[in-house]
Amino acid sequence: MASGHAALVFFASAIARREAIEASEAWVRRELGPWLEARAAASGRPAAPTATVPIAAVLTGGTEAQVLKWAEASTGPVILLALPRSNSLPACLETLASLTQLGRGGRIVVADRGDWKRDLAAAADLVALGAFLRRARVGLFGGPSDWLTASSPDPSLVTEAWGPEVVTIPLSEVVARAARQGDADARLAAEIERASAGTVEPDGATLLGAASLYRALRELASEHHLDALTIRCFDLLGELRNTGCLAVSRLNDEGLTAACEGDLPSLLTMMVLGGVSGQPCFMANPSDVAVDEGLITFAHCTIPLRLVRTFRLRSHFESGIGAAVEGTIAAREMTVARIGGPGLRSVRAFAGEVVPEESRPRRDDLCRTQVTLRVSPVEARLLLDLPLGNHHILTPGRHAQAFLDYDRIARS
Repeated sequence: MASGHAALVFFASAIARREAIEASEAWVRRELGPWLEARAAASGRPAAPTATVPIAAVLTGGTEAQVLKWAEASTGPVILLALPRSNSLPACLETLASLTQLGRGGRIVVADRGDWKRDLAAAADLVALGAFLRRARVGLFGGPSDWLTASSPDPSLVTEAWGPEVVTIPLSEVVARAARQGDADARLAAEIERASAGTVEPDGATLLGAASLYRALRELASEHHLDALTIRCFDLLGELRNTGCLAVSRLNDEGLTAACEGDLPSLLTMMVLGGVSGQPCFMANPSDVAVDEGLITFAHCTIPLRLVRTFRLRSHFESGIGAAVEGTIAAREMTVARIGGPGLRSVRAFAGEVVPEESRPRRDDLCRTQVTLRVSPVEARLLLDLPLGNHHILTPGRHAQAFLDYDRIARS
């Protein structure tokens, strides 16, 4: 999960006894000192977000107006650390209710109760992720695919609802850059082929072209200062006689979130789910559903190689050309998530158990990488009755609650 440097700001009533305030502040500093130092050290690493996460340590009651005034100087959610004494918790409840009325999110953590340091760290991570998304730049290469009728929001809506700025870049820039193939592309193609369990349809020229597409997107992402990207990949079938499947797979393996088909809601979902899980994500189609059995089969051709045990290099499923990934999922459990709906304000997330591939043989009538999850029949029915769109995002482990917490707490 994303992390950032945390800083404590203390609040106490003017009428509270000074010795009690000083004792409470000293206790908080003593309890959180090592944790604060560890987060400060982690925030200096190149791959870590650098946002400072302020935590309001509310020592007494009667502090509501103070905290609200302090919160006016910042944007995003507020973390309130409540003490189980001195009317601290009542003050935090009133303050967070006021912030919610103002459209601000936040979370209250009660000190010295349960695993409160873990809860505080989780809240701080969500706030840091929110700060990252509000300053992020995402690239939209070529626009969304024509069939994404529910998944083609105006880029300004992405910024308004979730924070990232969308930079629209002509697909011709990718095509021109990818046409200039070099030795580095050949070495990458050979490296990927050596790592595979076999190559079925793609020939050497196809793999070279797929590697050059990866390099083109990586270079353009650097030049445009992008934190994530999505590409109208089907147009590449005509322009380059290739696909972006391997490029998208490798970019996600390297930590640059990438989606296909110009799907911005899916890209946002990947950024949030990847942020709360700390893992790459797989963008896939729900291709088969058995509601009574609670089974959903997801399939696509772009899975990051970090998420598979083994893989083969295949052609792109629909077109039969290009290079794609046919992987065997390594995880035993996966979280599924999706952002969509009016104003991009709806979110959904659930977890499922991976059905072993030997009991669900690979099908030739679906995209190359396939995974079947056993989920609640209620979730399977909801997928059919109230869809937010086609593409869903999967990542290993159980992270549905953290994903939903981000929407509720940190998206403001």
